[in-house]
Amino acid sequence: MNSFWAFLSRGVRVAQRIGIHLEAATESSNTDQFEKEMGRRTFCSLYVLDSVLSFRMDHIPLFPNRLQAGSMPRMHLVPEVENSADAPDVFAERILQVQLVDFWKQQSLTTGPEYDVLAAQERYDRFCAEFLLAMPPAFSLEPDTQWDSRLPKLRLQRQILQIAIFDSLCYNFRPALLQDPTQIGLLPGYKQVLLASHKKALASAALKVLERVSILHNMIGESHTRYPGIIIPTFEAAVPLLCLCADAEFPGETIDASLTTGTLHPLSTTMANLTRNECVQAIKGAVERLQVFAELSKMAEAGARALASLIARIEFPSTQARQQSNTMGAIDPTMELVNAWKEEQMESLNGVFTVSDILRGPHGTFPAAWGGVEGFGGSLWDKGSLPFSGI
Repeated sequence: MNSFWAFLSRGVRVAQRIGIHLEAATESSNTDQFEKEMGRRTFCSLYVLDSVLSFRMDHIPLFPNRLQAGSMPRMHLVPEVENSADAPDVFAERILQVQLVDFWKQQSLTTGPEYDVLAAQERYDRFCAEFLLAMPPAFSLEPDTQWDSRLPKLRLQRQILQIAIFDSLCYNFRPALLQDPTQIGLLPGYKQVLLASHKKALASAALKVLERVSILHNMIGESHTRYPGIIIPTFEAAVPLLCLCADAEFPGETIDASLTTGTLHPLSTTMANLTRNECVQAIKGAVERLQVFAELSKMAEAGARALASLIARIEFPSTQARQQSNTMGAIDPTMELVNAWKEEQMESLNGVFTVSDILRGPHGTFPAAWGGVEGFGGSLWDKGSLPFSGI
């Protein structure tokens, strides 16, 4: 991933140099309108990739601000189908990805261990009310599928977008994993109930990521065994589930606090029926999927090995493990998994991808390679297999 980040920075610098991100430059250019539109769409793709990768790697994004209105696509381009004027634009999924990124940038979402349960609740309420309710019918969580038969890629795009949506909710609730039980006991009762509810919300969001990943994998076929858009979400969704299941009392029997007062609550059904066995089975399914990919992907192999090594500890804890505190029961397996994944990536992929930044929240810096990105070999992120790219 470090190599791809370096390549991405080069692409961003080229885009900025020719000014496709500037509305004034776009208007004054002598190029035709279609070429201008392609420039805007290219820039949107760079913006989404930069935002997603920088957050995963805890780097400062190349585009720290929200995308300017002048950089957004303006043309409505649809395939030649009947009543095409009402059809979803072929780039609609990417535009919604931009809006998703912009929403979370406004919320000042971080990857550190600090966790304000009320702030997390407010972010979730705002997300349901402002983002989910504004989604077009073809891409909503309960979509209008009238165009699916005429637009073959629409179903794929919908799954990719929903993976990103639930993955972002995982990030919103993930710091709940790292709270010290001794400090939790000092919180007011309503915050303790809300925190327990947020852990269930995290599990629910992770389960939905894995569900969407499974659907996407079935859609594109088993031949796409190196597609990071499946490998990375699979691993990252399995990690919090493992950490939650490391607590023998999860999901518990406490009465859940209402996550939102609005009518749209995408996690409610899963939370209401959440069981420990469901989470464990989902983790096993994630391991099996990564093992299938492992024959051709070192990234998947490392993830499968790290996850598989901890499942037995959760299903069959030793006597010594039972005597450990809840803190050790949750944090120690988490750190073991993170370290195993990190070591595999450092040895096999030159640090292509780790999740230690996500769980432990170190403060990243600009890569030294940005000063002069030359001489890079082939990237694991093959052309045509980039996250959020058309399949």
